[in-house]
Amino acid sequence: MEIEFVEGGELADPILMKGEFGSFLDHCPGPAGCLAVEYSRSAVVTRTWPLRPDEIEQANIVSESDYPYEHFVGWSMVGNLRTFNISLYPGGDLSIVFRCKNSHPSACGVARVAPDGQPRWYRKDYSHRQPHVLNEDVVLVPSVYLHRFRLSYEIGPERRNDKKLDCREGMIREDRVNVVGRHGDVLEEVAVLDAIVESPHAGRLVGASGCDPTHLNLAHVLGEDVRGLAGVAAGDLVVSLRNLSAFAILDKGDRRLKKFVRGSFHRQHGVRHLQHARFVLFDNLGADAVHGPARLLTVDLATSQETTVFPNDATPEHLRDWFALLDGTVDVSGDRRRVLLADPLGARAVEIRVADGQVLNVFRQLHDVSALPGVPQDLANNAALFEFRGVHYANRW
Repeated sequence: MEIEFVEGGELADPILMKGEFGSFLDHCPGPAGCLAVEYSRSAVVTRTWPLRPDEIEQANIVSESDYPYEHFVGWSMVGNLRTFNISLYPGGDLSIVFRCKNSHPSACGVARVAPDGQPRWYRKDYSHRQPHVLNEDVVLVPSVYLHRFRLSYEIGPERRNDKKLDCREGMIREDRVNVVGRHGDVLEEVAVLDAIVESPHAGRLVGASGCDPTHLNLAHVLGEDVRGLAGVAAGDLVVSLRNLSAFAILDKGDRRLKKFVRGSFHRQHGVRHLQHARFVLFDNLGADAVHGPARLLTVDLATSQETTVFPNDATPEHLRDWFALLDGTVDVSGDRRRVLLADPLGARAVEIRVADGQVLNVFRQLHDVSALPGVPQDLANNAALFEFRGVHYANRW
């Protein structure tokens, strides 16, 4: 890992970095490497979570008949498991969502892993995106139901106009938010698509992808400092819906849709509440003619003001090419003044000051892989770039 201090000589907060199979081998010896590491303010690794694929597979608590997978011959957890997103529990455990290469579906479940790398439980279900830990007892995890038949919904006066979601290439992905308990039990399934269908915004689904109408990529709850939004309260659920180029706020009790937010942003990821009525998001394909199409954007729901935070005129030239068509992760510091933005396929991340878009630090997911067995000589002689999907503030608790 390379860390470039752009402003100052240390980090303002400890940083949690997600690992891939074979990364951070100097801290977690063995072929798997680290699931995650924590860097101190002086950029020294102070905590590690080893990746143990075999133990994770053995900790599965759900039935294969409930979540059937299609794997290629020769498939294995060790060879095909991919770490995807993480979130930290107050006591030091990690929530980790996996993807499975050469599988259908590619979503491969969620686990809770202790600091020594041993899984407390693993759900090989259809969890697929960024988990969000609320406390020691609850984590929110985006998941899907797969439907082989058309989904019907009604819009218009007295709901007389019948519409259908039809996926001719395969199965319809219906997004849910699983509220998962301390021991891996699902306490609630929040049906995001149902909330839209049952709201005045059902018409937004007209023309949406029949196979993947919403593409939920993050769910989190509003904090106590939310204000300036009529009818919205702390504890309400925020969901980022990429394929609708929107985010929505659902009631913390009955899960009805309270607000449906669209703007100049398009195919966004990682919508996070900043404070009061302000939100920050990674706008993948937005409308900033000077500093677009990909950008970090703030949206104030009280005033409808949108502000491009990054990149801007002061952004260093080598960082102005920030672009991610299909992904991007965002985390917000405890004081709400800084944001970590990751470019997964670009193997890099930046820490940005929200007030002026100043780049504070740059992170590059660069690793020596010469110790891995079976690595081709040209790779063994050089460092390798790893996908960068997880960079978080480690002291949010």
